[in-house]
Amino acid sequence: MQSSLTRLKRYLAEYRPQLEKAIAAIQTLETPDADEETFSQALADLHRCATVLESYSEGMVDAIDQFTEEQPD
Repeated sequence: MQSSLTRLKRYLAEYRPQLEKAIAAIQTLETPDADEETFSQALADLHRCATVLESYSEGMVDAIDQFTEEQPD
């Protein structure tokens, strides 16, 4: 069980910064008065984060599944 918890924590540590960047980009995109350059940069940032998060998400789901399967009933 300890190894699955360690694996889950590692995925969380890697996932969180990208998720925070994605959220910040979304907030910028939702700003009604964002200039064109800021909007374009936020869109590019969100695209990059989504690409990274996509690959992390599969590993995250596996880590969560493994952790929950190992939990005592």
